[in-house]
Amino acid sequence: MRGVGSLRTAEAAPSDASCRAYFRKLTAGVAVVTACGDSGWSGTTVSTLTSVSLDPPIVLCCVSAGSRTVAAIRHAGRFAVHLLAEDQPYLSDRFARPPSDGSRFEDLGHEVRLVRGAPVIAGTLTIGWCDVYSLDEVGDHVVVYGRLTAVHVGDGRPLLWHERDYRALEERTGFASGTARALSVPPPEGGTHT
Repeated sequence: MRGVGSLRTAEAAPSDASCRAYFRKLTAGVAVVTACGDSGWSGTTVSTLTSVSLDPPIVLCCVSAGSRTVAAIRHAGRFAVHLLAEDQPYLSDRFARPPSDGSRFEDLGHEVRLVRGAPVIAGTLTIGWCDVYSLDEVGDHVVVYGRLTAVHVGDGRPLLWHERDYRALEERTGFASGTARALSVPPPEGGTHT
């Protein structure tokens, strides 16, 4: 098993480079968030999407604070979240273009239409329609909390983002269903695990 060596070498105040290296180790599903603002349809790729609550059903995503998509979400009060399938990195690339690029929705090879007040891209792995629950500015991003009002779940496997590249889930063999491998973590200095 590979991992962190000595824990005594941790930086007191991590540099931007160290933080970026740390963030690259996070693995995330890739999604496209869309909304209809006062200047038309907008969308962006996000890799920070997670469930927050089941009752009520809340998800969150993080969007760059200056993006047109945040402005559209604020204007509309609703948005759609499309979790991409493992064969859809081209959609992620398309919606990751610079904000000034107005061609994100053109010639996608997928039907796109307004459904429940948000532009919807047909053929993605899942679609969740959300009403804005709250918006919180944190650093250089806005954390967008959305209350799910409808969902469509298709078949397939998600597109993943890890180490600045797209990944797919691997089929695992050798692990019994319902079992997990325990990780060994050293006890804190001068102490033991409780």
